[in-house]
Amino acid sequence: MTDTIAYDVNDGIATITLNRPESLNAFNREMRHGLNQATEQAANDQSVRVVVLRGAGRAFCSGADLAEGLPADQVKGIIENEFKPALMNLATMPKPVIASVRGAAAGIGASFAFACDLTVMSDGAFFMMPFAMIGLVPDGGATMQLVRAVGQRKAYEMAIEGTRLSAQDAAEYGLANRVVLDADLETETMEWAKSLCDKAPLALASTKQVVRDVALAGLDQSISIEAEVQAGLAASEDCAEGIRAFFEKRPPVYRGR
Repeated sequence: MTDTIAYDVNDGIATITLNRPESLNAFNREMRHGLNQATEQAANDQSVRVVVLRGAGRAFCSGADLAEGLPADQVKGIIENEFKPALMNLATMPKPVIASVRGAAAGIGASFAFACDLTVMSDGAFFMMPFAMIGLVPDGGATMQLVRAVGQRKAYEMAIEGTRLSAQDAAEYGLANRVVLDADLETETMEWAKSLCDKAPLALASTKQVVRDVALAGLDQSISIEAEVQAGLAASEDCAEGIRAFFEKRPPVYRGR
């Protein structure tokens, strides 16, 4: 893998770790490419029965690394060619994937948690869609996932207000399976993964396929639609102002262009 992605296989469990704790595991180019490699390797490794996706340190993932820049002419390609392959690998590989979420799962970080089959959250974890704060829309399939889980109105509120969805609320909406004490997150996640290793692999794979086909038939198209819209917004003055304000730690002044 790369320094930004840690990959480990033990007793049939592949653990993929987003490994930029100093930036709350924000995605840069190296991490995007590393996650593509890691998810593909896990999908194709016959010794792997279950995959765990986690973040190093105190957050799952804070989203895209804005310090890397947001070139408007590259946004669509980044979503389609660098984020989408890993998202689809998680969603379609013939083995269960567990998201182990501590702290923030924000922006594209939330999208990756949503793309997993099962989710364990620590009691202080949360999902957040901060896109509107910098003049963008949710991407990585998050719009579809949120609308189906929380409904159109709540999804719209989360997207435009950037409000947090707590672990407890996420469980109520079906975006998380289990909420555990922060100190128990790794233990609870790995115990669940080990129990799944004892189940029939073909049954797990077939059940995943059926559930995904029924519930997420529009994921592929949703990611592409978001990428198209995102590319236009990334070229806007409002987006540039939102990013400047973010780094200058001040309220943005939007002009609707």
